[in-house]
Amino acid sequence: MPEKYTYLILDLLTIAGPLFLSFDKKVAFYKSFKLLGYSVGITSLLYILWDIWFTKTVIWEFNSQFLLGRYFLELPLEEYIFFLVVPYACLFIYRCLQEYFPNLSNKRWGNWAHSGMMLFSAGIFISNTDKLYTAVTFGLITLTLGVVLVLNRNPFKQYSAHLFMAWIVAIIPMFYVNGQLTGLPVLIYNNTENLDLRVGSIPFEDFFYNYLYMLWMIVAYEFFNSKFRNPLSSTL
Repeated sequence: MPEKYTYLILDLLTIAGPLFLSFDKKVAFYKSFKLLGYSVGITSLLYILWDIWFTKTVIWEFNSQFLLGRYFLELPLEEYIFFLVVPYACLFIYRCLQEYFPNLSNKRWGNWAHSGMMLFSAGIFISNTDKLYTAVTFGLITLTLGVVLVLNRNPFKQYSAHLFMAWIVAIIPMFYVNGQLTGLPVLIYNNTENLDLRVGSIPFEDFFYNYLYMLWMIVAYEFFNSKFRNPLSSTL
């Protein structure tokens, strides 16, 4: 098969399992498509703008050898598909954990784990303001968690453990998908703008780039879920 289909195939592999299992009776993820549209749509739009910015400024670039060759606003078609299939898969993991491990919601360690992440991210940000990918990723994590843990602490506590565990579980398929993207490479990084620290072939920042995405998406998901259940209530 021609190499130009590589990124597209990775996108399809990412969505195949979660899409097939979306009709599992216990999780019934297909019933969440409306919520998925709101939470993924808002978050993916922000990330696509981020992606366009970083591509224009050559923080990273795409290897045309592994692409179909169709671009819009600097990004290949496959990248837009990526920002649909990856959040779908991540939110599916989160919902599965909620349904199959409901007692996690009773664990108090969730907010502590995210508080630790905020302090860790703040330290990385402060010491690496000269590296754009590092600074933006960890700076946004610090800011987001600061806002959530102050303004939304009690509602966030109800799902924070599930969110953190979903990120940990999502790292497993990430090793394969991102490993292919960065190992071939489909995506080429400017290492002067990151820590130049890799886990396998994956830049260290990528794991936290995904954490931030899941944080934004799941907070949005739970907000809209609360609004749809009770239009007069709000979790923010």
